[in-house]
Amino acid sequence: MTANEKTKIVIADDHKMLRESLCMLLDMEDDFEVVGQAADGVECMKLLQETETDILLLDISMPRVSGLEVAREMYRSRPQIKTIILTMHKNEEMLADAFSHGAKGYVLKENAFEELAQAIRSVRGGKIYVSQELAPILLTGFMENERAGKDLSTREMEVLKLLAEGNSNKEIAEILSISVKTVENHRANIMHKHNFRNITELVLYAVRNHIIEV
Repeated sequence: MTANEKTKIVIADDHKMLRESLCMLLDMEDDFEVVGQAADGVECMKLLQETETDILLLDISMPRVSGLEVAREMYRSRPQIKTIILTMHKNEEMLADAFSHGAKGYVLKENAFEELAQAIRSVRGGKIYVSQELAPILLTGFMENERAGKDLSTREMEVLKLLAEGNSNKEIAEILSISVKTVENHRANIMHKHNFRNITELVLYAVRNHIIEV
C-alpha cells in the first residue's frame, strides 16, 4: 500500500446504528475509506466478492450466516482480506474460535471507539490485535502454560503457528515442503504434549504465548 492509498473497509453488523456510528468514526481518519456495509452474513459475502476490500469489520452474531462462518469462508477464498471481529463476548473460547476461523483481530464493541483505528492499522500491518481489556485472560493462560513447561521442537512450533493462523494440514504441508502425513504427526505430538483437546485450545496457547503476534 502506498503512502496515499487508503485502507478499504467493509462493516458487517446487523445493528444499523452501530454500523453508521462506526462509519462516521472511521471516515474521520485520513487513511481509511469505508467502501461498504452489510446487515447479515449472506449480504456480507456477496459484498466482499464485488468490492475491493482490505479490512472486514465483522460481528459474530448475524442473521442467516454467522460472523465466524463468514470469517472462515473469506480466509479460504479471499485471504488478502483481513478480518477483525467486533463483539460483546469476553470469554477466551470465543476469542480462540475467532482466530481459528481466520480472524486477525478481536475488538470488544464497548471499546471500539477507543481501539478500532489502532486495531485496523495493526492488522493491516500484519500483526494480530486483541482488545486491551482481554489482556488479563491472555496473561492468566500464559502463566498456566509457563508452569506446564512442555517444550516443542522448532518444527512443531512452525506447525503450531500455522495451525493457529487457520491453515489446513494440506496448506501447512505445502508451506513447509513436507508431507501431509508429517504435518499430521507433528499436530498429534503438539496436541499430546500440551494436552490440547481441540484446535481452540491450541489457538489460545498460541495467542497467550505470542506465537502469533499480538
